[in-house]
Amino acid sequence: MTTTPNVPSEVLHIAVWADGPAAERDTLIDGYLNTLERLADPQLLEECLAVGLLHDTPEIRRQALAAAVRLAPELAAEAVGWALADPDESVRAPALASLARTPALRSAGGPSALHALLAVLGRSPDQITAGVGNYVTVADAHALASAQTLLADTALAATVLEDLPVPLSADRLPSRLSLEGMRHIPAGRLRRGTHAGEAGPFGDPGEPAVPETTVEGFYLDTCPVTNDEYDAFVADVGAQGHLWCHPDEPRNTDHTRSTADDPRCAAGHPVTGVSWYDAVAYAAWCGKRLPTEDEWERAARGDDHRRHPWGEQFRPELVRGLHTVLGEDTGTGPDRRAWLRRLADLSVPELPELTGPVNLPGGESPFGVRDLCGNVWEWTSTRFLDGLPLEPRFGTMDPGDLWGEWSAEVSVRGGAWSSPPALLTAVSRAGKTLVTRSPEIGFRCAVSESEVPLR
Repeated sequence: MTTTPNVPSEVLHIAVWADGPAAERDTLIDGYLNTLERLADPQLLEECLAVGLLHDTPEIRRQALAAAVRLAPELAAEAVGWALADPDESVRAPALASLARTPALRSAGGPSALHALLAVLGRSPDQITAGVGNYVTVADAHALASAQTLLADTALAATVLEDLPVPLSADRLPSRLSLEGMRHIPAGRLRRGTHAGEAGPFGDPGEPAVPETTVEGFYLDTCPVTNDEYDAFVADVGAQGHLWCHPDEPRNTDHTRSTADDPRCAAGHPVTGVSWYDAVAYAAWCGKRLPTEDEWERAARGDDHRRHPWGEQFRPELVRGLHTVLGEDTGTGPDRRAWLRRLADLSVPELPELTGPVNLPGGESPFGVRDLCGNVWEWTSTRFLDGLPLEPRFGTMDPGDLWGEWSAEVSVRGGAWSSPPALLTAVSRAGKTLVTRSPEIGFRCAVSESEVPLR
């Protein structure tokens, strides 16, 4: 083989290699990559990188992409754009990862890389699922999160989206976050649980290990997520695919709520029949997250650490509990044993109503957050028994195997339509397995101050 004065022989060797033993291919790749490291002429480097980026062999394209990201920031964005449309998964995956972790792509080639990513992910679900030609697979679509660092630059995102040739639903962009319908909760101290000398609600396993903590500032939904709002998310998942799901989500998850066919769960009622995974996916769809248990409690209790969002005394007209559903007048309500007997005798299918509308007046917390007690328990992001963040790693397990697994229990707060007064407080808590779908559990979303884009 002859060489030209400009192009090194190692590059020419890789250019003409078409097929052969893997060991031969790897030797050629090593020589090619070592040569790229030594090239000082930027134009020659780009020409030699292009040889690998456009090669017929996926492994050579993948290695050339990694070299381009490392050695040539000006070419890297264009190289990532090519790789995002690559028919081979092993080439697309590192291209997607490069977007999130490589500062050079954001500074030197952000518009080009972002444009390529959005154009690919903006194709129809049928084309994505088919995974043919230059269309990506559903697995690639999960990597939409890799674009968050680019989309956080609102000027960059606006410039790219103006020019985008492929229609893209705004609901699929991480930047769809809106603080409308949320309340700001300033940073402050939280004295967890009951006051000194005060009896705790039955069902609480005991005093918190750390009685006082600092909670950073955040935003919290004023009201729980409603059936109407959640069903819009489910419809978008049906149209766009599972782009927002937790990576540990059980296989073949259908986000449809288990109460979808129950006429008692009206559009303006808080959503129920959703698992923790469902709630996490909805929150991500909104650009939000679930609140921690401490955030939930601070929002409910305020700076004076009150027992109920509205004050110290129980007021049955301000909260929807078992007394509301059964049409009973109540003061302190039944003790634990009597309540459990009543629940055991209760036929939920025969009840004329379960949840009620959100935004019940008069019961808001000091920060203006409503419906924090009663109607539905609310999922948090906190593990129940040890108070640590829930970071599930149960993807290989069947949901049935999680029952009785302490690390799969999530703290829920606030009480529900089935709760007696003792549990309709801002301090009561319970633990539920994260795959539970119950007509008594819903959720609301939160956003940290640091997560809010600069305006």
